[in-house]
Amino acid sequence: MIKPLRLVVTLTFILTQLSAESIWVKYGNQAFKGAGDARTIALSESNSAVISGPFAALWNPSNLANGGENFLSYAHQERFAGIVNYDVVAVNLKKYLKLNWSLVLIRQGMDGIPNTTNALFLGTGSLDDPNERIVESDISYFNQVQWAAVVGGGFKRGEWNLGGNARLLSHKLGEHSGHGVGFDVSASRSFFRGNRSSFIVRDVTTSWVVWDSGTVERIAPTIVLSDAQQLKLESIGIDLTLMTAANFDLAGESLNDDFTLGSIGAQLSGGVEISYREKVHLRAGRNPLTDFSLGVGLSFPFGRLDYAFSPSPVNSIIGSSHHVALNIRLDYLHSLRDRLSG
Repeated sequence: MIKPLRLVVTLTFILTQLSAESIWVKYGNQAFKGAGDARTIALSESNSAVISGPFAALWNPSNLANGGENFLSYAHQERFAGIVNYDVVAVNLKKYLKLNWSLVLIRQGMDGIPNTTNALFLGTGSLDDPNERIVESDISYFNQVQWAAVVGGGFKRGEWNLGGNARLLSHKLGEHSGHGVGFDVSASRSFFRGNRSSFIVRDVTTSWVVWDSGTVERIAPTIVLSDAQQLKLESIGIDLTLMTAANFDLAGESLNDDFTLGSIGAQLSGGVEISYREKVHLRAGRNPLTDFSLGVGLSFPFGRLDYAFSPSPVNSIIGSSHHVALNIRLDYLHSLRDRLSG
């Protein structure tokens, strides 16, 4: 596993040095952003300190060190009223080199994107001209598809959990294609009872997407600080978890930042999860993009079913998003196989 990753990194680095143009982009690698499970989306991605299961490889690989139950997970998202669709599969892998591993596979697609470049009646190249019109019969359409894979591992070192991941991307946009690689590192620990804190650096070496045109998109790192506190109300069977996260984008400021530190944009998210006897889970989150998010989860002997809702982004009309995720315990699948074979 290590040698192929080294080869990919080496080849990508060479391509970036030989390319004709290298540009910094703020919204690159979108396939990895918002592609997690419904629980994470419902909590507005504030739960990175306590995320568990195979999706930890995507959000906080150090949490894989905790082990625990292993899952096979599938998540489907219809974002912005179905304009963008995500399908995500995640699974815990066998322990290797004293690390706990998991794998996440992502497909993000947008079909039927209109291309009006050659559909202007007067050929002025701009609709700023009040006399310009679009000829509907001359509109063509293209698709955008991203395939991505994330492999993450985590291990314990004293009181700390440490981890990292490698992310591979294949992006097709109409007739053009690009391929990229990136890495995250993270650390987490508990400072007192019921507490969990984490420190994550995404795109730690900067990430690259090399396009067939020779252009290289470069993505700056993002630092995420996250904390969670669990309160157990045993008399009524309720677990209450309060979560918060701060994202510091080294690429610079954006319109939905909560505040800035010099030229660094900072966004805050928060979430609360109320679990009743570990069977019913109610969730709500706050984030600067859609303002809020909501969700519910139901636990069964075979696993958990989760749903999340997020409205249209603030000051936009592109539609709300729906997310569902099915998490099946691997030990349940093994026992089911043994019962059927017996």
